[in-house]
Amino acid sequence: MSWRPAPPPESNDEAIRQNLESWDSLAQLHAQGAGSEFYRIEQWLAGESKLAPWELEEIGSVEGKSLLHLQCHIGTDTLSWAREGAKVTGLDFSPNAISEAERFAKILNIIDAKFVVSTISDAVESLDGEQFDILYTGRGALCWLPDLDEWAKVCSALIKPGGVLYLEEGTPMLNALDIEKGTEKTRLGLKYDLFNENPVSEVGEGSYASPEADIERTCHSWEYRYDTLLNSLINNGFMIESLNERDELAWAPWPEMFETSRPNFWRLKEDLVNFPLSFTLKATRV
Repeated sequence: MSWRPAPPPESNDEAIRQNLESWDSLAQLHAQGAGSEFYRIEQWLAGESKLAPWELEEIGSVEGKSLLHLQCHIGTDTLSWAREGAKVTGLDFSPNAISEAERFAKILNIIDAKFVVSTISDAVESLDGEQFDILYTGRGALCWLPDLDEWAKVCSALIKPGGVLYLEEGTPMLNALDIEKGTEKTRLGLKYDLFNENPVSEVGEGSYASPEADIERTCHSWEYRYDTLLNSLINNGFMIESLNERDELAWAPWPEMFETSRPNFWRLKEDLVNFPLSFTLKATRV
């Protein structure tokens, strides 16, 4: 998959519209096309979970609890939580992705799973003010949000007092890096400014799940740091319970540098210097 610079959007609304077009174009590819191998759809439908062991340990039992998955894409993680006993709702701004999630729910005969088409900004209204025991999100979701304070405010409104927000994401350090061009040995260097508040606008070819796919799409993403994330949550009524970094990631941003660590997860190859790739965060709604 390759990227090149794109013109900046006229507004955040324009950026989100173009991002929606991008994600709509990927949904069927990821669920039924060449990207389904990356998502291990065949294995997942046969019973394999998309959830990491640390997620199950850190969240604890979800049996009988209501769980909302924000930015759920095609619903594989959402429905994995349903298999653990949660009453799940998935929300995503892509109608095509939600259609795939609903199709999977029917295939798996998970009749009480609910999926909703909505942006994060409209989530409270789209869900009729419903509140949940657990809000689950992440795995490459935060970078598509222009305003983390607005996101945290929405999360706060969607979680019951005493309820839990759980997030798994790529680290800010990971997001700042890219492969350096013109070097004899493949290596990473700093490329993206974590203090930049404007969108990073790029045209991408292919998908992280299918790099050779004949798709060209314009994307706009935003940097985040630990301080912007944590302060947004604290200022909107959350108490941080834990933050843990790991050397595994739910995608391989530079496939030539990564190897499979377990189903659905990757880590840097052994001959490369290790650094934190992902983190999990657990917070309680006060």
